[in-house]
Amino acid sequence: MLDQNAVLEAFGRTMAADAIVIKQAEQELYHMQKEPGFTSFLLNAATDATVPLNVRISCAIYMKNKIQRCWTSKRDDAIVVEEQNAIKEALVQSVISHAENMQIRPYLTESVRGVLDHSDKWDLSGAIQELLSSNKPEFVYPGLLLLFEVCIKHRWDMPENRQYIDDVIEAVFPCMEAIAAQLVNETDYKSNELLYLVLKCFKYACLNNFPRYFANPEKLQSWIQLHLFLCSKPLPQEVLNLDAADRSLDKRVKCNKWAFGNLSRFLIKYSRSTKSITQDYVNYVFDQVVPTILTQYFKIIEEWGSGSLWLSDASLYYMIEFLEKCMATDSLWSMINPHLQSIITYVIFPCLSANEESVALFEEDPEEYTRRYFDVNKEGTTADVASTDFIFVVGHRRFAEVSKILPLINKVFNNFASRGDLASAYQEEGALRLLSSLCSFLAEKNSPVKDELESIFEHFITPLLRQQKFPFLIARALGTIAIHQQQFSDLNVLSQIYEAVYINFMNSDQLPIQVEAADALKTLIVSNPKIHSHISSQVPGIMEKLLKLSKDFEIDILSEVMESFVERFADELSPFAEDLAASLAEQFVTLGQSIVENSSGTYSTADQDQEIQASAVLQTMTTMVMSMNKVSLIDKFLPVVKFIIVNAQITFLSEAVDLMDSLALSSKAMFNRFSPEVWEMLHDVLDSCQTYALEYFESFQVFFETIVTYGFPTDQTYVPAFLEVLSHAMDSGVDFDVESSLDILLFYVLSMKDIPLFDKVLKLSNEQNDDLEVEDFVYVKVFLAGVFVRPLETLQTCEEKGVTLEMLRKWFSCKFSSVLTIKLQLMAIISLFGLPELPSCISGFVPQLSDKLITLTALLPEAIRKRDALSSGELGESAFNDDGTEFFDEMEDDFKESCLDDINCFQQVHTLFSQMQSSNPGLYQQIMGSLSEDKMDTLKTILEFVEQN
Repeated sequence: MLDQNAVLEAFGRTMAADAIVIKQAEQELYHMQKEPGFTSFLLNAATDATVPLNVRISCAIYMKNKIQRCWTSKRDDAIVVEEQNAIKEALVQSVISHAENMQIRPYLTESVRGVLDHSDKWDLSGAIQELLSSNKPEFVYPGLLLLFEVCIKHRWDMPENRQYIDDVIEAVFPCMEAIAAQLVNETDYKSNELLYLVLKCFKYACLNNFPRYFANPEKLQSWIQLHLFLCSKPLPQEVLNLDAADRSLDKRVKCNKWAFGNLSRFLIKYSRSTKSITQDYVNYVFDQVVPTILTQYFKIIEEWGSGSLWLSDASLYYMIEFLEKCMATDSLWSMINPHLQSIITYVIFPCLSANEESVALFEEDPEEYTRRYFDVNKEGTTADVASTDFIFVVGHRRFAEVSKILPLINKVFNNFASRGDLASAYQEEGALRLLSSLCSFLAEKNSPVKDELESIFEHFITPLLRQQKFPFLIARALGTIAIHQQQFSDLNVLSQIYEAVYINFMNSDQLPIQVEAADALKTLIVSNPKIHSHISSQVPGIMEKLLKLSKDFEIDILSEVMESFVERFADELSPFAEDLAASLAEQFVTLGQSIVENSSGTYSTADQDQEIQASAVLQTMTTMVMSMNKVSLIDKFLPVVKFIIVNAQITFLSEAVDLMDSLALSSKAMFNRFSPEVWEMLHDVLDSCQTYALEYFESFQVFFETIVTYGFPTDQTYVPAFLEVLSHAMDSGVDFDVESSLDILLFYVLSMKDIPLFDKVLKLSNEQNDDLEVEDFVYVKVFLAGVFVRPLETLQTCEEKGVTLEMLRKWFSCKFSSVLTIKLQLMAIISLFGLPELPSCISGFVPQLSDKLITLTALLPEAIRKRDALSSGELGESAFNDDGTEFFDEMEDDFKESCLDDINCFQQVHTLFSQMQSSNPGLYQQIMGSLSEDKMDTLKTILEFVEQN
């Protein structure tokens, strides 16, 4: 029997100051939560006004988590069906009774969501309809809250599964429309909170997949009119009096935002036909709906431009996004074209220009300013982001219209040059951002200003870097240079720009300028190799400053800059390599420890920033190792690898494996062997496979392949442990892990001339397992490698398992085209034909093997040409298959080193036939007798070619 007082008392102790007391209380609750009626009691306690509020909130949170965790659990803490039914009924009543309780309500509605997520049969439509049709505010609000949860639950239902949500929409939406009609003219907060829920319900119910309700055009038009009314509805003065940050949180502002947001989402969703959206419906939207929206939007733009209507950043974002979609859609372009000049001049340009708020942010919070305006990983629904996208689409889809933008840019540049006041400086920023968004298009061959770009940079951008009156313009000018990734032809202009950028980077104490100057330096060295010799002496100082800056400010731009410098100035940085490596390692471990310490809490934007920064630092380390091939950095970077592996930092596993692989290859290149640190890394990885790493086995493939190719032939210490891990991966039942393990085993067989785990390969290859989707060619490659290195042992194992014929059938069915697979087949056949006596199991296949030998030898030159073309980036359309895909997957093996690289297969074929005439004349005659006349001619040509070369 549940002791309810003990439960409440335990919750009270979870808020004690003593950690031991808290831990003890949590353990008691863990055992109590397994008792029948526990969750129902938590719901009662959470809604009981006599219970202290802090305890009620704790009960509500625990209840929500318990429902989400245990509703369909098969463990001993499952919520039994009888209690589930009682909870569902009580939850609805609790939402109705406590809809206005801000502390408790969120956990009640999240509990409803938890039940819905785990119970497809809970039908709330009747209760919702009853609440909404009551016309009583105290019931309408909880009705909308419940409807919102139902819409969230079914928002991704595909067309064939929308029966339930479509029934709910048809039953409930008429009531909701009537409610919206009553609320739409109200300006109080509560009415708009209800309207906000109406808009969100509409979004989730109707804007992911086509609702049956929209088959009636009148219903659609009424919703469009509701949204347009809210888009153009002025905000009350009390909202406009709020600070900007508080204003955006007000439900009246959010209603305006989601009115614009839903219309944008509507156009994106219904601008193309699908299985459920007919072309006729798309035409109706284009002909009847979009013109109505645009007409209203042009009025709104006029009011916003005159200052009579305030729009939030997010509202502007969605409006501009809608206009961009119209511009990019050919069927709608004619509606936008006549207004494009006005849209750019009176909407886009003002949104891109600086203003009092942005300059204040530059001065008061430079870190936030840098992230807000220059961090490409920082996604935001702001007007300037939408405007940048809009201008980019003009350049990409409507390049002929760029001529409407260039005069504006030129006018603003000249205006600032002559006036130089604050107002013209604000506009100068807008013009720079227009130019930045068009940069890549203006440099193309058909650009009218292609030959004038360098002059623009010389006369308008470079002077901005030398003035001090408007620092925000320095940062923006640097950002413009960073985006311009074309090579400068005029060395004098390039020299001026570089010098100004360098001075700003080294001397400025303002963070946005330092970061953007670093980004600009990266672009200049990447796009202009001819300056490398002129600036090489400055590189160590630049790198020192970059390291210091990256420690003070976490943004991945800086790591990308360092990586670019390391890649291009490895020799100049080699004397400083160890200090640089130690600094990077220290920086990563500091970031990593912070991430580990925060891993138990909620995931925040700051955590994401740290992860991005740490990932970029790891990539810079890998670039250092690969570029600085005269310096061993493994002792500096080993602690980084250990930190990631030991702390199971899965987020960085891909980068860590790349780093380990580069360190192993560097060690082999420098010392012709693996250093002890490489084996220590392998030891840590194999250890981690005992706990968590097997779940991520595929991630380690490139490192394991390097180990088996270069390490194990000279040191077999870890071979048994490695093969055990490989065996576990093959038994995992996870197709991509099985495929990875077989790929690794292929290179193991080739390098070690041994065939461990081959019986397991044959078992996997020939068992019926519909869940394991591994292609036959993956098994065949391992089989061929076995035939190549140990033909008799391989065939004997196949015979014992009774699969020889099946493996040969699979081999002959595969269509290989890479150099590695062609060589693998050739060497397998040559190994077989080179045996003193052919095993009886394949003696009947001499004609097929002989024909294949000649065919493959003839195909090898073309495969080599394709590989070389792919390597040099010259791969033409001939490499594409009919379905538009390339043979990259198979060709990947051609860029991995193996013993096959050193084998001249043409010479091997020549040697085989030369020796066979005397050593095995019977087989020689059998082969020759089986070849067609064409194949005989081909063989003769091959043999003559080898003799002459």
